[in-house]
Amino acid sequence: MIRLVVCGAAGRMGQEILSAADGSDDIRVIAGIEVSDHESVGKVFKDTKIVDNLKSVIEDADCVVDFTDHEAAMLNLKKAEAYKKPFVTGTTGFYEKELADIKILTKNLPVFLAPNMSVGVNCLYHLIKSSANVLRNYDIEIIETHHRFKKDAPSGTAKAIAEIIKDARPDTTFIYGRQGLVKGKDKNEVCINSIRGGDIVGEHRVLFLGQGEFIELRHYATSRRCFAAGTLEAVRFIVDKARGLYTMKDLLTQYFD
Repeated sequence: MIRLVVCGAAGRMGQEILSAADGSDDIRVIAGIEVSDHESVGKVFKDTKIVDNLKSVIEDADCVVDFTDHEAAMLNLKKAEAYKKPFVTGTTGFYEKELADIKILTKNLPVFLAPNMSVGVNCLYHLIKSSANVLRNYDIEIIETHHRFKKDAPSGTAKAIAEIIKDARPDTTFIYGRQGLVKGKDKNEVCINSIRGGDIVGEHRVLFLGQGEFIELRHYATSRRCFAAGTLEAVRFIVDKARGLYTMKDLLTQYFD
C-alpha cells in the first residue's frame, strides 16, 4: 500500500485526489495538508485528517502530492527533499527561477512535475508535436479556457503546448491576445488566447490553419477526475524511481514512438 500526504487537500484538486485514492486498492492518503488558518484544519474528509504541518506526518509517507501554489509548492518540495520523499506536483505558475531550483533539488530526490496530469492532454501533446512537424506552412493559434477563479494565465498546459511548438519551429514568436490595428499575422507568430469564466474545468484548442483547410486539436476536461486519475498513476510510477526529474512523457513513453 502506497501512503500519501496531499498538500492542498481542501482545494478542488486536493479533494478530487482524496476521493480517487479512497476508491483505490493500492493507495491510501494518511494526511492532508492545509495552511494553519484554513477552516478545514482538524477536520476529516474521506477518512483523512487535515493538518497544518507537513513535517509532522511526512516520515510515515511514501510520497508527497502537491496541488497548492508556486510558493507553497517550493516550501513543500524542500521539506520533501529533507526527508528524501518522492514528490508529485501538478501546481502551475512557477517562475523560471523556481523551475531552475526544482531541477537542482531533483539531484537529491525523484520529482514528478506536470502542469497537466491528464493522460488525454498528454496524448494531445504528442499529436501537436506531430502536426507542427508535418504542417510546416500552417499558421498556429492556441486558445485555452478555464473557470473564473484560475489565478495564472496562460495556463500551464498552454505554456507546455507553446514549448512543444517552439521545439518543432524554433523561429516561433508568441503573443498574448490581440488589440488595435495590425498589419497582419507574421508567419512565425502564435497567439495564445486565455479565456476565463464560469465553472469550466479546462479546455485547450490548437488550430493549424492552412490554405483552404484547418485542423483543430482539442481537449476538454469535463471534470477534475481525469487529473486525479493521472496523479495517482504518477504516484505509482515515481515511488520506486531514482532521484531525478520526471514528467508525464516519462510515464507514457511506452505508448509513443
